[in-house]
Amino acid sequence: MENHKSTTPNMSFVYLERKATQPNAPLLVLLHGYGSNDADLFSFAEYIPASFHVVSLQAPLTMGENSFAWFPIHFTESMERWTSPEEVKKASDYINAFLVFYIAKHDFDNENLYLMGFSQGAMLSYAVGLATKNVKGIAALSGYIDPRVVKRTNTSLSSIYVSHGTEDMVVPYAWAEQSVEVLKDYGLSPEFYSYPQGHGINQDNLISIVQWLQAQL
Repeated sequence: MENHKSTTPNMSFVYLERKATQPNAPLLVLLHGYGSNDADLFSFAEYIPASFHVVSLQAPLTMGENSFAWFPIHFTESMERWTSPEEVKKASDYINAFLVFYIAKHDFDNENLYLMGFSQGAMLSYAVGLATKNVKGIAALSGYIDPRVVKRTNTSLSSIYVSHGTEDMVVPYAWAEQSVEVLKDYGLSPEFYSYPQGHGINQDNLISIVQWLQAQL
């Protein structure tokens, strides 16, 4: 595991990486959820096939010590949540800028790029992956498609993994079901896995994620 902080003329990036055991490897980018950090999903790195070059990017908005977000969550007076498409777009642009920066620095197969995100990270995996050339696969964990910020222009996308807890009280299970239908409308064939859990990832869920990654190689 290597921790990095890199600064470009316009942006700073904090990330963890695990290099692949072979040259010209596919790249897997991990995007954590709201209030978490780059170490969260990276805790799965030991289970991810060694043939992947793995990098976990930290979100740019600081919420507290070791707590970060990709974009703000706003609340109405009645405490209903809402998000700004402009702020989500800004987060997507940040991730795309990181991909350009990172791909230029490393030796891997940039024709085989995969995104895996949890919650907010899953939303952005959809937004970035469905629109970014060379993204071959998306793993969306406990997230959903926001139709205001998602456009499918990437024709390279060939594999999508979706998982969600049936008891999720943060991102309703029905939103994941709706997202799967949107993907099917795009002509895609997502693999959809449901688990009796809340807003998280249990052992069976992790096993199926690893199996999906292995199938991409």
